[in-house]
Amino acid sequence: MSVVPLSSPQKAIVSGSVMLLSVLLTAVVGCAPESRADRLETGALAPRPPAVGGPRYGGHLRVAHSLEPTSLDAVLGRSGADAYFWRQIFDQLVDADPQLNPRPETSLATSWEIATDPDSITFHLREGVVFHDGTPFNAHAVKANIDRILNPETVATPRASLAVIEAVEVIDDYTVRFDLARPWGAGFGMLADRGGVMSSPAAIEALGPDYGWNPSGTGPFKLKEVITGTLVHFVRNEDYWGRDEHGNQLPYLDEVTIRVIRDETVRAAALRTGEIDVTYLPYKDVSTFERDERVQMETMAGGGIALTLVFNVNKPPLDDVNVRLAIAHAVDPTVINRAIFFDRAIEADAGMWPVGSWVHEPDDERPYYDIDKAREYLAKAGREGGLEFTAVTHHNPLLVSSAEVVRAMLKKIGIHMDIDVLSSGPATERFNHGQEYPMFVTSWSRYPEPDWMASLAYKSDGYYNPGNVLRPDVDELVELGASFYDNEARKRVYLELNRTVLGEAWFAPLLYGVTYAAAPRKVRNLDQLMGWDGKMNFATIWLEE
Repeated sequence: MSVVPLSSPQKAIVSGSVMLLSVLLTAVVGCAPESRADRLETGALAPRPPAVGGPRYGGHLRVAHSLEPTSLDAVLGRSGADAYFWRQIFDQLVDADPQLNPRPETSLATSWEIATDPDSITFHLREGVVFHDGTPFNAHAVKANIDRILNPETVATPRASLAVIEAVEVIDDYTVRFDLARPWGAGFGMLADRGGVMSSPAAIEALGPDYGWNPSGTGPFKLKEVITGTLVHFVRNEDYWGRDEHGNQLPYLDEVTIRVIRDETVRAAALRTGEIDVTYLPYKDVSTFERDERVQMETMAGGGIALTLVFNVNKPPLDDVNVRLAIAHAVDPTVINRAIFFDRAIEADAGMWPVGSWVHEPDDERPYYDIDKAREYLAKAGREGGLEFTAVTHHNPLLVSSAEVVRAMLKKIGIHMDIDVLSSGPATERFNHGQEYPMFVTSWSRYPEPDWMASLAYKSDGYYNPGNVLRPDVDELVELGASFYDNEARKRVYLELNRTVLGEAWFAPLLYGVTYAAAPRKVRNLDQLMGWDGKMNFATIWLEE
């Protein structure tokens, strides 16, 4: 195995970042109140009256996560794991409940109207909301954010999924219209993710390329400090507009620190000893914590794709569909689940939409483990004598171990696979954008809105489609699936897409993940921790004394 050293954004400690942002904005646009920056820099947070209905204000929640963010700018981040961080900073234009239904009460848009002939969606915006830098959220800010995503020079991760938007028209300060090329049934799901994140246009302009580590949103927490590769520290947004069901201002917590702890054993030990308060448990430790009465646990079946093989269909030697199908049939997920995931994952029985997603449906025709079929496909490719290539994975221990097992399984049919291990961001970038590898052994976040995968990974110009092979048939299905407002009609299209993506082995999902969130019993509202995408959100979490 060749090991590539960790590569991440320039090593630096970014502290007091919001104060720097305020200074810059005062110079550029003259609208960031100095007192807000002083308050954040000194860490002095104003006391609040007791909450009604039981929650307690205050406290510092300490969280552990296995991956560092590639960026805190949701639009430019390349890893699904970035959402653990940026969801604390930002609100979406349209938020969603756990079933991915639009939820106006937690959205920056309070209502909307869908029109046809011509197609458009008009959004009515929440008034009185300000970004962390003190500038107002309004229709002009929405236009600036969407235009930024659609600008090819931005190289925005969600650009392909928003390409249906032809223009953004400001009707008045709190009304904005999206003019569409066609109906957009996927729109509300896509706007609940990074495509609908609202950043301060003034902060983006003032900070330029530095904005990714000094973001300014409207969300419940502000960025206080980043120590690259180590931690991200947030403090509560004292001007947050969000309220709970009793009318209490959110968030309850004063501070949140997310520590990057890659080692599973260290992460579990930190929870056991009280060094951290919340984490997603490693599979190997679930049984132990299930027996610990001091610990509470919440689970989400289909919390992500725990293991998948992603192929660059345009890079030799895996540009041959028969070679890809040979690999897909040669890997036994049952063995990997038992040996590495402690039988806690779920063997994939469909595509990249896992159990729990409304589009998930078992598929008997997708490639399953069958060593004889694997050899047949290799013979069809004229590769009876074998072949070799280098795959990439990132430093997650489960993925590294899984890649080693995959290598051993492929050896049985004469395929020699070397493995490069990179940190998450560079692995993703070098596979998808650099097109340096024919195969990526990776995991995938939970995206119950099917157009996220379809537009960004299956469409010819999707960021996560490394081959970018022009496939008008696939592109047509992607656009059709996103257009219907009826989910049953959409599902029929996505099942047809699966027949191509799985049948030609663009992706070979092996295991669906199960997320186990664990915390001591002093952490309250743990059942509200995981959102529709399985990522953490701390706005309603509180701590007992």
